[in-house]
Amino acid sequence: MDEYIVIKKAVLHILDNNMPTPVISDKELEMDSEIGEFLENHIMKILNDNNLKKAEFIGENNKVRNMCSGLKDDTDSFLDISKDLAKMLFQIMYENVDIPPADFIFCLFDDGEDTSLAILKLNYKIGFTHYVQQFKDGSENMVIKNKTILPSEGQRIDEGVLINLKDFSIKIIEKAYSINGEKEYYLSNLFLLCSTDLSNNEKIKILDKATRKISKKYFDDDFKKVASLKKSLGERLEDADVIDVDELVEDVFKTDILAKEECITEIKKAGLPQRTISISDKLPEKKLKSQKIKTDSGIEISIPLDYYNDKEKIEFVNNVDGTISIVIKNIGKITSK
Repeated sequence: MDEYIVIKKAVLHILDNNMPTPVISDKELEMDSEIGEFLENHIMKILNDNNLKKAEFIGENNKVRNMCSGLKDDTDSFLDISKDLAKMLFQIMYENVDIPPADFIFCLFDDGEDTSLAILKLNYKIGFTHYVQQFKDGSENMVIKNKTILPSEGQRIDEGVLINLKDFSIKIIEKAYSINGEKEYYLSNLFLLCSTDLSNNEKIKILDKATRKISKKYFDDDFKKVASLKKSLGERLEDADVIDVDELVEDVFKTDILAKEECITEIKKAGLPQRTISISDKLPEKKLKSQKIKTDSGIEISIPLDYYNDKEKIEFVNNVDGTISIVIKNIGKITSK
């Protein structure tokens, strides 16, 4: 699915929960190369998004899964099924005003093996455009604010669902909004009614948080040691397709047996019981590539982890009075941020 996509059908429905009813389209989008490329690019971005989660429908009589089953048997029902799905989504959005209004594009696409249904939520952006007002004696060109600009082809969308119509497996990126006073994932919990795995970013955050917590407990005063541990974690995440949690903890904490045991316990408590983790996108989070240190005098410095052992870049000098000096070397230019 990651390399080959062909859009077969598509329709756009306007779900603006500031209005009492959705604007449902009675016709499919006229597919041309530009619209096709726009949709293909957004689907590819979803597939390669580190926030992507795998999910499965739950419940014996799941309404969305039943609709997808009907769509699998009869793709000519695509428009009618998209309308029903859009109305379900609008009702959820209308009852929960913190969910932002958006245009939803429903489309069928092939990946060379299977057909899938994509549901793309295009949250509105605010932008400026020109407006020409005509008069009897001429025209006036004005600049106006447009509150319903759609994401461009190059932008990443925040919410989207891909449902394989062969096995009804789900891939989803979503955002949590306030539902009855609490943050909740409305797409998975209220619309699809599905269980979700952790995304790659969530898995990385659990590993990072657990190793940082245990590192702080055992090596809080040794910033070089903490930086070395963080660099080890980042390099392993960057270089591997599959992360063995036990090997990672072993590599990070070396001979510190108590730290290793506590870290494994912390990872499990955080909701990551797997002994191995598949990492589809090898790029770790940016924060794993640098270490921020703060002095007791209030100075904060963010240092790339690759620089810690490079004395041509930075050096930590232990002074005879017990203080530490940080020497930053070979600077060509200084800019403020």
